[in-house]
Parts: sequence; C-alpha cells; structure tokens
Amino acid sequence: MTMNQNRTSDVVLVAVNDSRAAFAAAKVAVEYCAKVGAQLRAVSVIEASELDQHLGDTAALAQGRELAASAALNHVVASSSAANVTVSVTTRIGSVAAEILAEARESDAVMIVMARVSRPGHALPYVGSQTLRVLEFATVPVLVVPTYAQ
Repeated sequence: MTMNQNRTSDVVLVAVNDSRAAFAAAKVAVEYCAKVGAQLRAVSVIEASELDQHLGDTAALAQGRELAASAALNHVVASSSAANVTVSVTTRIGSVAAEILAEARESDAVMIVMARVSRPGHALPYVGSQTLRVLEFATVPVLVVPTYAQ
C-alpha cells in the first residue's frame, strides 16, 4: 500500500472485540502502522442481539458488552504504545459492519484491518458475515487477518 503524500499521517482502522482473532488482527495493524508511520484508529462495535430481549437483564448485558469493548480497546492502546504508534479509540453502537464502514469513512481510513474468525472443527477458513459485509461495501482495502497470525 502506498502512503498518501498529501496527508501528515494516514489512518489505518482496526476493528476489535475481545477475541483472540481480533487481538491477532490488532497485532498486525500495530506492526503495519509502526512500519509505515501511519496512525491507528481502533473501533469496537457493540451490537445488541434480539435474543437480549428474552434473556432478561438487558442493562447487565449492555454493561458486559461495554466492559468487553473497553478491554479490547485497552489491549490495542497498550500494544500501540509499546510500538510507539499513535492510536485513538472509539466504541460505536449498532450493526457491526455498518458501524465499521461508517468509522472508516469518518476517520478517513486508508485501510481496514479485521480478523478472520476461527471455527473449531472446520477445516476450511471462515470469513464471518460482518467481515464479508465490510469486504463487499468498503471503499478502501480490507486486510483480513487469520487467527494464527498472532
């Protein structure tokens, strides 16, 4: 990827949650930013499930999701700091793919980094439905990182 010479620093967006796969993607994004001098923007999207309405304590579920998002973003901040990469973070609420795409537009990202989910017991690689949506509608390159990249 060629850096845009008209900007002081390009922005790479990494989408994270509290999964091993997301941490592998974050590691790759941090290493890439360190190598090319880009800024990192990390986003974690909180998506309420229709199932939540049937589980009862929706406030507790929401709080748990917020804590998980915060933990994932803190992981990215720590990794970025260790690599001397400038990082900013945000949490968005809504549809995962739509919010990632919106964040990419709003932050003027030159690339989106996402994880490929692991499916225990399946021999074939699996790209999740949210990643497929981002791949379909993104206007910038999307790097999909396999879990084993960690």
